[in-house]
Amino acid sequence: MIFILAMTGIALAGEVRYDCLHFVEQGLANDPQMAETKHGLESKNDKIRSLTAEVILPTFNVSMMVGPAPGLKETVDQWGDTVDTYDFSRMGPFWAVEAKFIQPLNLGQYRSGKKALEADLQQKTFEIENSTRKKEVELQSYYYNYLLALEMKRLAADAKKQVDKAYDQLEEALDEDEPTVSQNDLLNLKAKMHTVKEGVIEADLGMKRVMLAIRFALALPEGDTFATEDTVLAMRPEPLPTEEQVRDLTIKYNPELKQLEAGLRARRLQMDLAEAKLAPEFFIMGEFQYVKSWAGNRNVLQKSAFAQDAVNKISGLVGVGLRYRLNFWKSWEEFRKARTDYRGLQLKENYAADGLVAKAVEQYYQVVAAKEKLDAMRESLRASEALLKGAAMKYDLDKSQTSDLVSAYTQNVSMKKDYYFAVCRYNVEFAGLIAKMGLSLQEYNSYFK
Repeated sequence: MIFILAMTGIALAGEVRYDCLHFVEQGLANDPQMAETKHGLESKNDKIRSLTAEVILPTFNVSMMVGPAPGLKETVDQWGDTVDTYDFSRMGPFWAVEAKFIQPLNLGQYRSGKKALEADLQQKTFEIENSTRKKEVELQSYYYNYLLALEMKRLAADAKKQVDKAYDQLEEALDEDEPTVSQNDLLNLKAKMHTVKEGVIEADLGMKRVMLAIRFALALPEGDTFATEDTVLAMRPEPLPTEEQVRDLTIKYNPELKQLEAGLRARRLQMDLAEAKLAPEFFIMGEFQYVKSWAGNRNVLQKSAFAQDAVNKISGLVGVGLRYRLNFWKSWEEFRKARTDYRGLQLKENYAADGLVAKAVEQYYQVVAAKEKLDAMRESLRASEALLKGAAMKYDLDKSQTSDLVSAYTQNVSMKKDYYFAVCRYNVEFAGLIAKMGLSLQEYNSYFK
């Protein structure tokens, strides 16, 4: 047997074994939906790179062309002047180049635009962080529901084993004509066996459903099997924070608050950008054109590179330009829209912190209530264990006590089932509390280490 030492622990070949933290980390790394969500950052980065690329000479075009050109010949016009006219009987090659550039001088617009895009990128980053926190809760629910399914399978298997044992004992007692056992006892036991079978079926179904979710989240290959380092479902070991700590951590770490702050900054900068576009824009513009033909005229082949005539030319210009958008109302409406969005976020800022803190505190109350219910259920489970033990002792002395034994055992199995469901609920509610505060599981463990 080959043993493999991995980040997730020691696992057998073909078996991947995780604890809760590593399962969450691996799920975040491999989940295809998270990869799709994070890909949204690329478009934001592309916009920033595109804006930066337009800072220096956003318009710089150079064109070249070659082809045939007519020659020139001297003729006398109707006024007696000697002029050059095209002579298509003497064709020759020509080469032309034309360049044009525009360099905007609106540095303020560029800075405001870039800062707005960077703030928008931050907003998207915190949005993804918030989605990541919710995904962590989902992954932790998979982990603890897997352990719950294991416990249910064990519980169902043990129940089936115990009922089958009692059934065999009753049949043996009937075969031996025990006076304390009747056929009704056997029928009574048979009538309750469907409950055990239903438990086995539900446990198998629960395991299959949670394994489908786990394999998808981890993108496990077909040959790999999933296993947990935890062998039993128990209350998670992380310490429960106080209500005051919940409030402070929510204010400090909640990504929705950071997302709102980045959104406010982005809207304010977009408003500044829209306001800047109301002003005229200055730019430097230049053009250059050069055409050279080797056709010349009938008498002299033109060899000078800078000679100008009807075919050959050289020209250029450079200067400072001013552009003002005459459709002022359109720019004004863009400014008003940016201002309205900014004021809307300002109104949201006034209550966002209190609302998010209230949600976190409400989740804290749910965790505390789940813990109290779990403590009470643990006491009831101990009492149920004692009742089962007493019923088993009576059954050993008197086989006619089958009904009492089955009743006590059914009650105990039901109590165990409720207890494990309560443990799972507490663990998942705790995961929700960590997410509502804005912390990852690793950050929470580090904070309360």
